[in-house]
Amino acid sequence: MKRVLLMTAAGLVLAHSAFAGMENCRFALHWKPKFSATKTINSLCPNASNALLTPNYSPNWNSATTIANPLPCTSYTVTNAAQAGQVYIVVGRAGTEGVAAASFGIDYTGSAGTGVDPAFCTFTPCADGLTFPNDGGNGDFPKPKGGIRITWNNSTSCQTQVIGSAGVHAVVGVFYIYAYSSDQFKITPNNNLQGGVPELAVANCAGVTTDLYQVWGGAIATQLCGIVGVQGAAGYNPCLITPVGNTTWGKIKTKYGTSE
Repeated sequence: MKRVLLMTAAGLVLAHSAFAGMENCRFALHWKPKFSATKTINSLCPNASNALLTPNYSPNWNSATTIANPLPCTSYTVTNAAQAGQVYIVVGRAGTEGVAAASFGIDYTGSAGTGVDPAFCTFTPCADGLTFPNDGGNGDFPKPKGGIRITWNNSTSCQTQVIGSAGVHAVVGVFYIYAYSSDQFKITPNNNLQGGVPELAVANCAGVTTDLYQVWGGAIATQLCGIVGVQGAAGYNPCLITPVGNTTWGKIKTKYGTSE
C-alpha cells in the first residue's frame, strides 16, 4: 500500500515504499549522563552536514576526545538509567540509501513528581531540517503520547554514517529527562496524524519513505522501537533483534543485555 506523505514545508512529496534495506531500520535509544560541555566536547549533536569531523556528545562520536569512537546501536545503554540524563534517539540499521527524515512518537507513564516528569523532558533536534510535533492528549511532543515528523536538509546533510556492521546510524535528536521514580521511556509509532493511521517511518536520501508500520504491521513495528529503563525499570534495544531472512519475521531471535 502506497500513500503520499508531505514531509517538508518545501513541498517534497515522499511516496511510501519498502525500499531495499530500509525496512530493517530500528528506532534505538541510548542513555548517557547529563551533558556538561567541555572545551573538547561542547555540542550535544553532530554537525548534520559534517558529522564525521565534529566532536560531539552523541553515540556516533562516543568519545571525550577529538578522536571519534562511534558506538553501534547494538551496544547502546538502555537499562539502569539514572534520575537525570540525556537519551539519544538514533535510526540504526538503516540502508546505505541514507536517512533524510523520520516519523515516530514517544511515551512514558510519568506525571508531576513521579516517573519521568513531563515538565522536565525536553527535546533537542539533531536533524537540521524541519520539525512537525503533534499532541497525543498531554501536550505537544515530547509530552507523553506525542509524535513528531522531522527532516534533514536533504540537499546537504542526508545521513549516511555507517557504524560497524549495524548499517547507517542517523542521530535524530536528544532528550533531556528527569525521573522522580522508576519509569520506561519509549519510542512508539506516530499515532496522532490525520486519518488516524499510525506511522513509524524513515525517508531516504532519494526522497522515498518506508513506513515500517505499513510494512510489518503494528506488532512487529513496536519491536523496532527502543525503550530506556529509568531507575530500575527494564529497557529494550531493538538493534539486538535479528530477523531471519530479508522478507520474513517468522523467526526472530531476541537478545537482551548483550551486544552482537
